[in-house]
Amino acid sequence: MLDVIYRKSRARVAHLIGTLSDEELRAPVPATPRWTAHLLLAHLVGCAADAASGRVDGAPGEQWTARHVDERRRHSVNELLVEWDRVSPAAESSVTEEQIFGPNIAADVICHEADLHEAFGLPRVDREHWQPFLEVMMLYLRKQLRHSTTLLIRDEEGQQWTCGSGEPTTLLRADGYELLRAAHSRRSRRQIASWDWTPTAVERAVERIGFFGPRDDDQPIPHA
Repeated sequence: MLDVIYRKSRARVAHLIGTLSDEELRAPVPATPRWTAHLLLAHLVGCAADAASGRVDGAPGEQWTARHVDERRRHSVNELLVEWDRVSPAAESSVTEEQIFGPNIAADVICHEADLHEAFGLPRVDREHWQPFLEVMMLYLRKQLRHSTTLLIRDEEGQQWTCGSGEPTTLLRADGYELLRAAHSRRSRRQIASWDWTPTAVERAVERIGFFGPRDDDQPIPHA
């Protein structure tokens, strides 16, 4: 499953990158403001190359991802796409189903595909592509909030997750895509607190939903 998710997302990202103008390629991506679209592509290619070669020491830390960019920042988009084509078969074969519960290149490319869609005002990525990762990130949130008063989270399709111990004291109704983006630290504290909380937002949940920590810069919200 993960190899197929990765392969399809890679193809979509490569196609999208190919449609961007030089100006757009140089534009910062709001979700990763230190990276332009060009540099984000450099990271994705470096991530695939490392997965293919087994060079994963430090993954998925900042130094690891920064190395991808530093090694490729002077490569053209075409050179990056050629490298991605070359290393991707081996990268795909390195992904196992057990990795769904840990860092993996499929989750990474899906996250960054959504980053690009949001950066350029495109519709959100279809649910079928990211649904497995929502389940994983909600398991992570359950661990983060296991000692909190109980929060019941319900998405627009009726899926629900209980975080904390005891009877629920707070209900959060939220869009599944938005939940995933927040779990990937792609929504600000203010954006998360503005969701449909009953009776009020749970500060601990607002602070801890982001796997990579909370953020304060509001992010663009794509059309459904």
